[in-house]
Amino acid sequence: MMASTDGRATTVATKVEVGGNACGVAVSGDTVWVTDAKAAKLVAVDAASGRVRARYAVSATPCEVEVAAGSVWVTTQSGVVDRVDPRSGKVLASVATGAASYETIGALGAVWVSNRNGQSITRITPATNKGSTRSVGEVNAGGLVEEGGYLWVGDDTTGASAILRIDPRSWQATPVPTGGDRPGYVAATNGRVWVSNVKSGTVTGLDTTTLAPVGPPAPAGASPVNLKASADGKWVWVPDDVGDLVTRIDAATGAAVERVQVGAGPAVVAPSADGVWVTHFDDGSVWHLVLR
Repeated sequence: MMASTDGRATTVATKVEVGGNACGVAVSGDTVWVTDAKAAKLVAVDAASGRVRARYAVSATPCEVEVAAGSVWVTTQSGVVDRVDPRSGKVLASVATGAASYETIGALGAVWVSNRNGQSITRITPATNKGSTRSVGEVNAGGLVEEGGYLWVGDDTTGASAILRIDPRSWQATPVPTGGDRPGYVAATNGRVWVSNVKSGTVTGLDTTTLAPVGPPAPAGASPVNLKASADGKWVWVPDDVGDLVTRIDAATGAAVERVQVGAGPAVVAPSADGVWVTHFDDGSVWHLVLR
């Protein structure tokens, strides 16, 4: 564990036992949405109290969660993304995707899904719940984010060393080197994209205009995975699912400034107004980390 180098400290404010395999997490208003991959449930947690309000059935092996177009979108390993009504918990639609879908985002008037084993991206039109899928070549599409009008796609392949920048209008794809091995996961702050190089144990910041690295890669544990930017864009939070740590990176400098010990198998993080929520796949919990 690394002590803070910027005079601030992250503490654990809340621990919630969800059960099973807590995988994806998203925050919307006073609700924290968590998926249980083992039980195929979407769990609604009260953000203030940490109380589990409800558990809703979804398709098998759910993980990543996105709140967009008035709905909760649950990425599953069942060949579909479930669109869930946040008020009733009812699955409004199950939209077909490619194989082993990984991440879903709402951006540019649509909902986009990365399909890792399908080496493709699915575009869903929220008004119709219709999806169309396009190839990304020989790239195992992992993390997905939008910044500057482009889609940025991680390559979750050991030995890969570049992510893709895709123009969603022309579908022109530009490889962008990251300086690391298996750049599978991506996040964005204003004018920058951040990449977890899983096998290298580092995070690279990329300038979205020049495509050049922002400083040297930052160390981020043994296996940095589903990183996310803070709500104000000042920090990038990176879970290490092998070392049971979360690293905080300064988005201005690209340097790691704190490393926090968390639970077993941290998988996904989601920003809150005062910190970040982190799921733990191995022990079935979600924690709220608060930055003081």
